[in-house]
Amino acid sequence: MPYCPDCGVEIGQAPACPLCGATNPRTRAEEKAANFTDDPLSRPFTPQESRKIAWEVLSVAFAIAVIALLSINLIVSGRISWSLYPISTFAFIWVVATSFLVVRKAPRLRIALAALDLPLYLLALGAFVGDSSWAWKLAVPIALFAELVALCVGLIVRASRRKGLNVLSYCLVGAALVCLGVEILVDLYMGGGIRLAWSAITALALVPIASFLLYLHYRVATSTNLRRLFKL
Repeated sequence: MPYCPDCGVEIGQAPACPLCGATNPRTRAEEKAANFTDDPLSRPFTPQESRKIAWEVLSVAFAIAVIALLSINLIVSGRISWSLYPISTFAFIWVVATSFLVVRKAPRLRIALAALDLPLYLLALGAFVGDSSWAWKLAVPIALFAELVALCVGLIVRASRRKGLNVLSYCLVGAALVCLGVEILVDLYMGGGIRLAWSAITALALVPIASFLLYLHYRVATSTNLRRLFKL
């Protein structure tokens, strides 16, 4: 029980001492806590504010790095050359970060930015090298195919009512499809016929595991009585 700090009388929950009128210490502490909570500078950051802070810090850091790289490149070489490679990487990361940290209320725009960023980055690297044929003939198709598979896996996971081992199973199937697509695209780029080798072995290893995980998720994990399930 709280006591009056002046006369020592027990005052309980009263806002002030009935004898001398001194303020209840508990009431004073509660008022300070309320004022602290109402202070906008003391409130914790909201998720939106945290994302904005992270994006601004990342943008400033990348801007400083880009300026430093350009300056060093100009001082050492007298022209802009090798600095374009790390700068393009910074630009790629910045666009991806912007799509996920800033463009939150426009999911279609966010997906478009994230999807187009990687192919444009690969094409930029090809242009810097001086031969962009490998980019648009091989690298960009692989990137687009991998993004398409990732999008399909994401939509399937999102449509699942109950998430668990099935998510890992879908990811394994997606990885198997990406491996098959990479080998097919590489074979087409090399000019030879399509001959599946390592990707087929990888797919044959991943698909049974994915099937077993689906069995565990939809058959075993949903049953509350394993004796009845296995008829024991």
